[in-house]
Amino acid sequence: MSVTFPWQTTSWQNLTNSQQQKRLAHGLLFHGAKGIGKMLFAVSFAHWLLCEQPHADKPCGECKACLMLKADSNPDLLYLTPEEEGKAIKVDQVRELINKISLTGHSQGYRVIIISPADALNINASNSLLKTLEEPPENTVLILISDKPSKLMPTIRSRTQMIRFDLPTEEQSLAWLKQLDTKQPELVLKLSGGAPLSAATMSENEGLAIREKLFTNWKELAAGQADALESASMWVKDGLKVFENLPLHWVNSWLIDMLRSLHGGPIESMSNVDYAQTLQKLAGQVDLKSLYGLLDRLNDTIRLNDTSANQLMLVEGLLLHWAGLKRQV
Repeated sequence: MSVTFPWQTTSWQNLTNSQQQKRLAHGLLFHGAKGIGKMLFAVSFAHWLLCEQPHADKPCGECKACLMLKADSNPDLLYLTPEEEGKAIKVDQVRELINKISLTGHSQGYRVIIISPADALNINASNSLLKTLEEPPENTVLILISDKPSKLMPTIRSRTQMIRFDLPTEEQSLAWLKQLDTKQPELVLKLSGGAPLSAATMSENEGLAIREKLFTNWKELAAGQADALESASMWVKDGLKVFENLPLHWVNSWLIDMLRSLHGGPIESMSNVDYAQTLQKLAGQVDLKSLYGLLDRLNDTIRLNDTSANQLMLVEGLLLHWAGLKRQV
């Protein structure tokens, strides 16, 4: 396994140089937008650290450590993740991890722990991890991964070297997506906020078809032809459960385009060029104040969807708000 994506070359060189110069921090926090390959980079770098005879850009792939990694059986690579998707990482999980890494490593090299998403650590779990970050066992590297580093306790952030992963350029992303024969790469990249892995996932999981289904329902709600409560179940099942917050960001882009229209912006300025005329029509049916109020409601929905709030109720509230706006026919 080598550097996974071309836009990560500089980060790879910086980290491998730090290790070779014996300056590698024992705590690393990889942060940046979702969908740009932070986790795959972390796994690649962990493999390189554990390799007994690594090359400059990749592990050798032939030593005992590499063969064990290929078989998913190397005890010197540990993962700490929520027991259930979307839930917190608990203090008991951290304590179990600390017990494991307090034991002697199985080789003379590194032991690597990948914690993802690190912002899922609850307060007790974070506090339990602090001492290990301050005084880790020898040759132990903890790699924390987060899309939302501001959610981490300041004491956690201060005890790690923060390494930012930026969005690749549009040119880099499109070149990579086209190598995968991605359908409509320009559109899915734009709809994924410029994150190429999210764009690829959207394409592979019929994301454009789901977006069309949700937009059709959005229009039906505006016309009083659909029930908001029934629609919310579909939005959660077919949208948010597959693409997480992405469908809500699609709605955000629809509302922004509608606001552009109300402010007199040309069709060419819209993000959803394929829906531009329909969005113009929908915008003409509501007043500016109501649309800004709906945008505020959407932002609250996106924020609360990252918490333990009931997702179905959040979407129901959003769709009821949209369906209930006063409209000019």
